[in-house]
Amino acid sequence: MDDGYLLFRSRTFIVILLTCVGTFCYINIYGIVTKSLKLPQPKVNEHSKKTNLNNVLIQTDGCRIPYMDTFDPSIRQYIRAPEKIVCNNNTPPLMEANITYVYVLNSSLKAYKVKDFKTLKCCYSPFHRVEPTSDENDNKVFYGTCVQFNGSAKIDDEFIRVSCTYEEKEIYKDFFSFVPIKSRIKNFSSGQSSIKKHNVVVIGLDSISRLNLHRQMPITVKTLKDMGAIELLGYNKVGDNTFSNLIPVLTGLSEDELIKYCWRNDTDKFDECNFVWKNYSQLGYATSFSEDSAWMGLFNYAKRGFKQQPTDYYWGTFNYISEHEIGNNHYINVDQCLGSRATYQEFLEYTMKFVQTMTQEQIPYFGFFWGCTLSHDDLNKPKLGDESYANFFNNLIDSHILNNTVLIFMSDHGLRYGDIRETYQGLIEERLPFLFMVLPKNYRYLYPEAFANIKRNIKSLTTPLDLHETLKDLVDPFSLKRTLISKRISNRKGNERSYSLFEPIPSNRTCETAGISAHHCTCQTSTTAINKSDSVVINAANFTVNYLNNQLHDHEGCVKLTLAEIYRAWIHSGSNDVKNGIHNDDYTIMFRTVPGNGKFEAKIRQYIHPQRQESRFDVIGTVSRFNLYKSQSWCMTNYHLKLYCYCL
Repeated sequence: MDDGYLLFRSRTFIVILLTCVGTFCYINIYGIVTKSLKLPQPKVNEHSKKTNLNNVLIQTDGCRIPYMDTFDPSIRQYIRAPEKIVCNNNTPPLMEANITYVYVLNSSLKAYKVKDFKTLKCCYSPFHRVEPTSDENDNKVFYGTCVQFNGSAKIDDEFIRVSCTYEEKEIYKDFFSFVPIKSRIKNFSSGQSSIKKHNVVVIGLDSISRLNLHRQMPITVKTLKDMGAIELLGYNKVGDNTFSNLIPVLTGLSEDELIKYCWRNDTDKFDECNFVWKNYSQLGYATSFSEDSAWMGLFNYAKRGFKQQPTDYYWGTFNYISEHEIGNNHYINVDQCLGSRATYQEFLEYTMKFVQTMTQEQIPYFGFFWGCTLSHDDLNKPKLGDESYANFFNNLIDSHILNNTVLIFMSDHGLRYGDIRETYQGLIEERLPFLFMVLPKNYRYLYPEAFANIKRNIKSLTTPLDLHETLKDLVDPFSLKRTLISKRISNRKGNERSYSLFEPIPSNRTCETAGISAHHCTCQTSTTAINKSDSVVINAANFTVNYLNNQLHDHEGCVKLTLAEIYRAWIHSGSNDVKNGIHNDDYTIMFRTVPGNGKFEAKIRQYIHPQRQESRFDVIGTVSRFNLYKSQSWCMTNYHLKLYCYCL
C-alpha cells in the first residue's frame, strides 16, 4: 500500500511538473503571437506546387481563378462508387399516389402478407401546419379525422398520413403530399390581366461544387447543355455555410445585414425579412419554398423558422413530420428514405407535381426547391441521383413547361467536410458551387442585350448577391428590354456590390468589391505551399486557436482548445501599404485541435513592418471546419460557434 502511495505521489508530481512546463510554453507562445513578432522569412517547401496561373478558368482585370482538372491526381483517391440507397430493407411500398389519388399497389400485397384484400382496412388523416407561438419552433401540425377508403381515394388535402391494418394489426404507415390550388391563388388569378408571366423554378442540391457535379452527374450536365443551359464558371460563394450563401440569394443581404435589419436575435422568427418570393406573391404568383431535410433546414437548424407560413406551398412541414415517423437509412445528417422511397426521389416527384399543376391551371409560379439528402454529406452520393435529375429535366422539356419557365439549377457551396477538403483542390472547389440557368428559347429574341450579357458573364466573377438581383429582374421581364438595360448600365456608380446577371459584370470586379471575404475568395495571383514546420505557420496557427478560444470565452460549457497538428499551409502573394511602410502576407493553414479533433482551415493575414522588424496577425473572415462536430457541441446554441465548441 505504501509503494502504491509513493507511486501515486511520483506520478502526481510528474503530471504537475509537465502541466507547469506546458502552461509556461503556451503562455510564451501566446505572448509571441499576440504581441510584436520578429520572424524570419517563411521557408518554401521544396516539394511544393506553385499555382499555375497560365492555366486559368477565369481571367479578368480584377480576378483570376485557377483552372483545375476534374479528375486531378490529388483527389482521385477520394472518388469511388457510392453505396446504393436501400429503403425499408427493400420492402416495397403498399401504396402510391399520383397528382390527385392515393391507391393500393396490388403487387405489394404479398410483401405485407395480405391474403384477403377485403379485410385490409386503410384510412388517411389530413394534416396541416399549425402557426407556432413566438417561443416555439416551427414544426407543429394538426391531424384531422382518419377517413376510411377501399383501394383508392381522391385527395383534396395537401398532406395526408395513411394507416393500414390487417387482422387488427397496423401493417403499414405512409405519408403523401399533393398540390391543391389554394384560395389565395384562385382569388388572385381570377382578377389578373391576360399578360403572360414567366415562371421561375430554382432546383438546389446542397454541397456540390461545379467540378463535382461534372464528376458525379455527367448525364445531368449533358442534359442541361443539350437544353442550352448557361453555366456560370466563376460563381463564388460569399459565406461559410448554406445559410450565409442562400440568404443573399433570397434577400440580397449578407448574413450580418440580415441580423441588422430583420433578424436581430437568433430566437426571432424570419417573418419581417423581405424574401424575394414576396415580390412574386404580390403579383399573383403561386410560391413554394421547400426542403427535403427540414430538421436542418435553412430557417430551422438552431433557429425558430416562421410564424406565418412564408409561401403558399411549404413542403418542409410535410418532410419534418414524415421523416420523424417513417424516416430510415440514416446517413450522417440525413434520413435517406421516407418509408420505402428515397427522399430525394420523393422530393423530385413533389417538385414535378407542383410545376405540372400550376402549368395545367395556367397559374404563374415561383418555386425554390432545396435538396440535401442526396448530396449534403458525401462527395460521391450525388452519382446515385444522376439519372433521376436528368429525367426530371427531360420531363420539363417533354411537357413544354420550359417554354415559359426560367430554370435555375444550383448549389450553395462545395463539400465542406471530408478527406477531399484536406487538399488544395478541395479547398478551392468548396468555394465554387455550380450554377446553371435555362432561359425560354424566345429570350434571345425578346431580350437580345440581356441574353448577350448573361452569356458574357459565364467567365466573370459572380456571387449569390448577383443571383438575387437576377431573380428580381425575372419578376418583371419588361425590365430586360434593351433601353432599360442600357439605362441601368449608364446609371452605374462603379462601386456596386451586386449586379443582375442580365447586366455586364465589370471586368475590374474583385472579391472585395463583390462582397467576398479574402477567406472565401478564389481569385489568385500566386499561391505556394510552404513547410508546415515553418515558424510563421506555427505561430499563425497558434494565434488562430487562441482566436477561437476567445470566441468561446463567454461560454462556460466549452473546453479550451489546443493546437494538436498542422496539416498543410500555403502563402499567397502579398501587398504593400507604402504610406505606412507595412507589407501584408496571407496564409491559408489547415490544422487540428484537441479535445475533439476538430479540423479547421483559416486564412491569416500577417502585417509586417520591416523597419521595426515587427509583425502581427489577423484572422480574415471566418474559420472553416472541415470535419463533422456531430454531438460534440450539444451544449452550444449559437449555430456559428457550434463549429468550434467542445462541450464538457
